[in-house]
Amino acid sequence: MTFELNEDTRHSLVAAIAAAEVGHRAELRVHIEAICDGDAQLRARQIFGDLKMHETAEDTGVLLYLSPESKKVAVFAGKGVHQAAGEALWQEAVSRVAQGFRDGDGLAGLEAGIGIIGDAMRRCAPGEDTAGDELPNEVTTS
Repeated sequence: MTFELNEDTRHSLVAAIAAAEVGHRAELRVHIEAICDGDAQLRARQIFGDLKMHETAEDTGVLLYLSPESKKVAVFAGKGVHQAAGEALWQEAVSRVAQGFRDGDGLAGLEAGIGIIGDAMRRCAPGEDTAGDELPNEVTTS
């Protein structure tokens, strides 16, 4: 699973995040790190906390985590959306990202996963985002 996070790729992902955040009260971020030595879900949970994503007004943050060199993907969601979406939906997003990498188009896979998460957030946290854009629409790395 090779992936180059260059300026164009970053711009495309930020645009996908912005589109996914329309029509609901949740917040989405993408985090990419080359190597994940342990469990991707535990690492995603740690980064979720490090990025203070749990501090959104309704704990509706969602993190899409990718470790291309370790071939690992995970989604971690705050309490405000995790249960409402259900594990199968988060797994669907992970599967779409992984499929994109298997097909040789990691960007398309990430964009598809982001789209699935956006659809889920519209169902689980519908309504006007009265708290505003609480987290920056960005791709973080470590």
